[in-house]
Amino acid sequence: MKKTFKLFAALFILAFAINSGMAQGINPTYNLVAKNFSLGTINQPDDALYFDVFLQWTNEGTAPNYEYAGVQLFWSFNKNVFTGTWPPGGVTSNVDTSEFSFKIVGSEITNSTLIPRSPSVWTAVSPTADIMRLAINTFPGFGNGFAVPSAFPGIKVVRMRLWNKLGTFQTHPLDIAWRNKPIVQFATKVFAYVGTLNTEITTPATHTIEYTNDPLPVELASFAAATNRNNVTLNWSTAKETNNSGFDIERKLTTANEWSKVGNVTGNGTTNETHNYTYSERVGTGNYNYRLKQVDFNGNFEYFNLSSEVNVGVPDKFDMSQNYPNPFNPSTKINYDIPVDGKVTIALYDISGREVAKLVNEVKPAGYYTVQFNASNLSSGMYFYRISAGDFVSTKKMVLIK
Repeated sequence: MKKTFKLFAALFILAFAINSGMAQGINPTYNLVAKNFSLGTINQPDDALYFDVFLQWTNEGTAPNYEYAGVQLFWSFNKNVFTGTWPPGGVTSNVDTSEFSFKIVGSEITNSTLIPRSPSVWTAVSPTADIMRLAINTFPGFGNGFAVPSAFPGIKVVRMRLWNKLGTFQTHPLDIAWRNKPIVQFATKVFAYVGTLNTEITTPATHTIEYTNDPLPVELASFAAATNRNNVTLNWSTAKETNNSGFDIERKLTTANEWSKVGNVTGNGTTNETHNYTYSERVGTGNYNYRLKQVDFNGNFEYFNLSSEVNVGVPDKFDMSQNYPNPFNPSTKINYDIPVDGKVTIALYDISGREVAKLVNEVKPAGYYTVQFNASNLSSGMYFYRISAGDFVSTKKMVLIK
C-alpha cells in the first residue's frame, strides 16, 4: 500500500511539474505571417487579390511537439480598395455575394479532419476598420492533426482569394493588418495541442504582414498593340518596378476561355526609371486578347490586360516571302499569304529543275501561313521553291549549306 501511495505521489508530482513548466512558458511558440500578396484577373483586370498564411514552430527542443489545433484569423483592411460603394448599405456581408467573394483556394494541410469556417468579410462592425475573418480548426482533436514544422517558412495553412466582383481594385493602399489582442472582439488566435489539451498559445508579437502599401509591384505606364499584316507587336512601358523578374506574354482568341503563354520578356528588377518593352509574333487570322503576367523573383504575379482586341484580317493579295534564314542548315521557314480560299501548292526543285519535295499541297482557307522545311536529307546547294495558288505563281531560290 505504501509503495502504491509513493508511486501515485511521484506521478502526481511529475504531472504537477510538467503542468507548471507549461505555465512557466514552455508552450510551443510560432511565427504567423501573411505574405505573397498578388493581384490577379478573373473577369476584369486586377479584380482578385491572393495571399498566403504560413505557420512556423519556433522553439523546437524546448517545448513539446506543436500539433496544430486551429487558428482564428482576423485582419483589418481599407475597404476603399473596392469598386463603388461597398458593401451596399454598409451592412455585414457573408462569405459570397454579388459584390465580392473571400475564398480558400489552397493549403498545404491535407488532413481530412480540418474544418474551415466560412470565410467572411464584415463591414461596419468596428468604427476604425473593416474585417476579414477566417477560422480553420481540427476535429476531433489530439492525435488527428499534424505537427507544425520548424523549418522556414513553416506550413502554408491557407491560400486566400479576395475577389472584387464589381471590377478592378481601386489604387488605394490595402492597409491590411492583423487584428490582435488586446482587441476584445474579433482578434487573431492560435491554438495547439499541448499534451492532450487544446491550448491557446497566442503571441501577437509574432504575427507579421509581409506587404507594402503599394498594391502594384510594377506600375505600368502604357500598354498597346500594333499590327502589320499578321505580325502583332506589343509595346509597354513601366514607370517603376519592384523585384520584377519579367513578363510572360499570354494570348487567347476572344471566343476562347483558356489563355496560352506565347513568350517571355525579362524585367529590370527594382528601378524607379522608365523602361520600355516590346514583343512581336506572327499569328493566324482572328480576333485576339493579350495580357502580361508580371512575375517577381518570389513567384508572386499580377496581370495587365490589353484594353482592346487585336484583329488580324485576311490578306488583300497573294504573296510568298523569301525563306528565312537563307542560307540555312538544315531548317528554314517560308511565309505565304492567301486572300481567298483555294488549292495551294509549294514545291521544291533542285538546280536541274527536278522536283525534290512537296512542301504544301492542299486546300487552304484565306489567311497567313508559315511552312517549315527540314532539308537534312538533301545535299548542299541551290534550290528553287514555287507557289501555285489560283492564278498566282511565284518562284524564289534558297541556299542549303552543310
